Amino acid sequence: MRLVRRTKRTRIPSRQQLLVLRVFLAQVENSRYGYDIMKSTELGPGTLYGVLKRLFDEGYLHKTTELINGRCRISYRLTEAGVHYAERSLIEDEYEQAVKNPTILEMES
Repeated sequence: MRLVRRTKRTRIPSRQQLLVLRVFLAQVENSRYGYDIMKSTELGPGTLYGVLKRLFDEGYLHKTTELINGRCRISYRLTEAGVHYAERSLIEDEYEQAVKNPTILEMES
């Protein structure tokens, strides 16, 4: 029997995931709470926390849990790998949008 080593599958980021990544890249050094991200992106809680869980599971986010006024608050921050992933994803998305709509490039020139 031969063992096959699987490589980590990389997903193409969804529109919602790109919105969340933009929020994190705006202030890379700061941690963000889910509610703040929700207000910035206008995503619903089910969508947002699904995106955050996926990014955390893939190693792109660091979570910190703290007790504030008797409530458990979770803050999120991009890991070093997350910063690279976010930058690469946003650049690739800009390129895709430019290829799909070449007039964007003409307008910027």
